Amino acid sequence: MRSTEASVLFELDEYDGYLPEGPREADILGTRRIVWVNIQDGVNSKFGGIFNGSEKGHGSIKTDGRPGFHMPIAGGNRLLVGIEKDLKVFTFGKATFSKALATIPDNNSRTIINDGEVVPGGKAIVFGTKDTQFKEQIANLYLYTVDDNRVSLLADKQLCSNGKVIRTDERGLILFDIDTPKRNVVRYRLDIAARTATPDGVALDLADQAGFPDGMCDCGDGTVIIAFYNPDFAEAGKAIRFSLSTGKAVEEWTTPGSPRVTCPLLVKRPDGVKLILTTATEGMPAELRAKCPNAGCLFIADTQLESCPEPELLRMP
Repeated sequence: MRSTEASVLFELDEYDGYLPEGPREADILGTRRIVWVNIQDGVNSKFGGIFNGSEKGHGSIKTDGRPGFHMPIAGGNRLLVGIEKDLKVFTFGKATFSKALATIPDNNSRTIINDGEVVPGGKAIVFGTKDTQFKEQIANLYLYTVDDNRVSLLADKQLCSNGKVIRTDERGLILFDIDTPKRNVVRYRLDIAARTATPDGVALDLADQAGFPDGMCDCGDGTVIIAFYNPDFAEAGKAIRFSLSTGKAVEEWTTPGSPRVTCPLLVKRPDGVKLILTTATEGMPAELRAKCPNAGCLFIADTQLESCPEPELLRMP
């Protein structure tokens, strides 16, 4: 199995690198950029940020709340953002949020919106929540549909709903979903019209991997890349590509000096398909942080992939 060492793409300070997640490419004010969220900027903080970067550097906008994901909207300059318990549209240039389009039906003070993915066609998303104390199965999996701004419960009793990939076969939509502490990828049959997700077995057993599975992206060839968040010290973090048909690891990437890898993103560049990885400093005691100089940075690496899927964009008014 090929192993590739990633290099630092963007250096972030202690606060901006606390919990970066959800990198995606988006057209922002006429420029193609990598956009990601920092869920929160400190251990007790209730605030985060939206970041964007290109070869010229990166910038950020602080958010009044903790953003769990963003999804680019067709036409550029706008994102759908899951922030705390609401779904809102953020507009670059104006740097403003809309009023809440929808709010999850959950009043628990410990749960906030976490990772999500666009359903093929761009008229719906699937997203999850997490217990911010990482203790109890009080998080859920939800469906949001654009045309009616409706949120429905798909699955309950999760702890930290993370990476998602949605694919299509002859029977319809398949949702691959990570609830991080379970250390596996579960398969669901997703029915948007019926607003249901029916369990369909375990797709990947990740119990033998160091760390916990976090974000996930589709490679378009029957494989997925999963970022592993390692709470312990390690010389480097890892992201691994797995075959969904065999369950075997086929390629890996390492992030030197940064063991807590949160999310992967594949991007097309003139010299090939590259992998972007976000990493975090979240919860590192001072002694561990001193041993992990690149924690919180974004990384970039070469891949063996000849192509990758075009990003799915939301289709919203």
